[in-house]
Amino acid sequence: MALRAVRNSDGYLIKSLPSGHPFPLEFGLEPQFRAANVTTLNDAFQFSVDRFGDQCCMATRCLLAREEEEVNGRKMEKLEHGEYTWKSYNQVSEAMHNIGLGVRMRGVNPLDRVVVFAETRAEWLIAALGCLQHRITVVTIYSTLPDDAVAHCINETEVSLLFTSHDLLPRFNRILPQCPEVKTIVVMEDQLEGIGDDSAISTSVTIVAFQDLVKPDPQSVLVDIPEPEGEDVAILMYTSGSTGTPKGVELTHTNILTSIIAFSIQVLVGPEDRYLAFLPLAHIMELATEVTVLAVGATIYYSSPFTLTNNSTKVKSGCVGDSRKAKPTFFVSVPLLLERIIKGVLQKVETQGLIKSSMFKGALKISQHIPALSWFMDRIVFRRVQEEFGGHLRIIAVGGAPISVNVLRDMRTIFNITIQVGYGATETAACCTSMDADETVLGHTGAPNVGVLLKLEDWEEGGYRTTDRPNSRGEIIVGGPVIAKGYYKLPEATEAAFFKENGIRWFRTGDIGEIDSRGCVTIIDRKKDLVKLNTGEYVALSSLECKLKTLPGVDNICVFADSTKGSTVAVVVVLLETLRKVANSLDTKLDNLIGEELCNNSQISGAFLKELQSHGKKCGLNRREVPAAITLTLEPWTPDSGFVTASLKLKRKPLAQHFQLSISNMYSNL
Repeated sequence: MALRAVRNSDGYLIKSLPSGHPFPLEFGLEPQFRAANVTTLNDAFQFSVDRFGDQCCMATRCLLAREEEEVNGRKMEKLEHGEYTWKSYNQVSEAMHNIGLGVRMRGVNPLDRVVVFAETRAEWLIAALGCLQHRITVVTIYSTLPDDAVAHCINETEVSLLFTSHDLLPRFNRILPQCPEVKTIVVMEDQLEGIGDDSAISTSVTIVAFQDLVKPDPQSVLVDIPEPEGEDVAILMYTSGSTGTPKGVELTHTNILTSIIAFSIQVLVGPEDRYLAFLPLAHIMELATEVTVLAVGATIYYSSPFTLTNNSTKVKSGCVGDSRKAKPTFFVSVPLLLERIIKGVLQKVETQGLIKSSMFKGALKISQHIPALSWFMDRIVFRRVQEEFGGHLRIIAVGGAPISVNVLRDMRTIFNITIQVGYGATETAACCTSMDADETVLGHTGAPNVGVLLKLEDWEEGGYRTTDRPNSRGEIIVGGPVIAKGYYKLPEATEAAFFKENGIRWFRTGDIGEIDSRGCVTIIDRKKDLVKLNTGEYVALSSLECKLKTLPGVDNICVFADSTKGSTVAVVVVLLETLRKVANSLDTKLDNLIGEELCNNSQISGAFLKELQSHGKKCGLNRREVPAAITLTLEPWTPDSGFVTASLKLKRKPLAQHFQLSISNMYSNL
């Protein structure tokens, strides 16, 4: 197998050619950017406008109707969408230009800041690019953060103007009294209801419709447009708060451009590609991807997790999901979504009878063991499943959390696609390592990207050392031009996480990794998620959850470990249909139980625990790692519940607080 990384003269790990020579930078967008003197994100977009002016840039589906349906006793919003309509690169450029001028006309000056607090949509990126054109820093805040966290971010950055959406405007009835500096709110309209009801918003705050700001203002000719610089803070990106109060990460144009160049080398997309956008733009992975998509001249088709497929929660019965309309060739995902896709496919197959189920599973095994026959299996077995995502999908890039090798293998086989796993953080301007497109080995996150330096440092407390064999292990330290300036107004936190060495800026990730003989990085776990049991053994919580989640019927799971105990326990979000099957297999009398009664029944939970433990052992977990007790719940963990971030990573502290009594009871009953 080819090398993926080598050590440079300073001993740092860098990307290599298969021959073992250092990877030259003159690939992807780098030579084109250099020739066009691209040094900022605005330069990168203008570079594409000049080349692809009249081609499709951004597409949004027409919303035809909205209604409510009752599903399992709950009222659910259901949407009916029409076709996608699109704007060209020239049209987006004009809208961006007018937005920037409109913001300046409302008192925002170069080097000031504005907040964008909205769902992923075309207007989000247009607003951001318009502000960046005027050296205005864009502050991004997850729309799933609680009100007090949103107010904290707004006040800390001292903004006078912010962008939000029709759906999120009502939240400002509660937030604005805590934010006296805010004078203007620009609202991205709903297609049916405009900006909505703003009567409860304080009269001291001016409400402006986004489409009004897009219209040319004759007075704006008086505004002088400054020249942004590479070292300007382009994006002040607040983290999801998974480990506490959100921190603002200062990302420069240079940071993000370096990431874009690496992305263009690693992921082979071009002007003919269609990108399906549905992850939060407040997440660096989505933002960096969308800017890269524009830089190569491709088209962004906007979607949401709620309208992605025909079976998505907000798609009206009988209507078509976004992916079938957009026919994407490429999208970025988080592991939990791929896990749900695979479970959904396999569960649907199970309902089609023994013959079809056996045929599907047989085809899956044959394709994975005899790749030469995969084209045949595609044609006769997998084609209908592939149509769920439009039938043209080529690439999925995945990151944000650990993912099971089995999930990756099944996705790659069923959808006949390239899956590239990456690893990174907001502080590294998205992925700093990623799998190559031709990679055949799964279970790692690839070698360092072009422009990235990487090294490991010993973590003595956890027993991880760079001298470990067969592979070096330790805390992952990342360096190079992708590394952020630091944390906004947090000098102590910045000093603890960032440092300079030999003229290079470095970031301590807090993640434990190992590097194999080819230079590929495997993430073991976060230092904060490694718990030492009273037996002296460490358990890696995220790694355990990644494996246990692959059990059919498990929607989500959080494993807890107490350093005074010798085992783990877990809270499991389980699918209702799964519990009904377990109940039916035990005793027909249990069929009368409903909802949480199924979760609380000791026979049912005991039987499910045995299934989970058996599955864990098959995944290679030892008896200390496999949960000794579980609590079942049917309530999904969504960003709105506060138990997961917008990118669906677990928020351990809120989960531990909410299930404190259950955790205590589980341990006391062992």
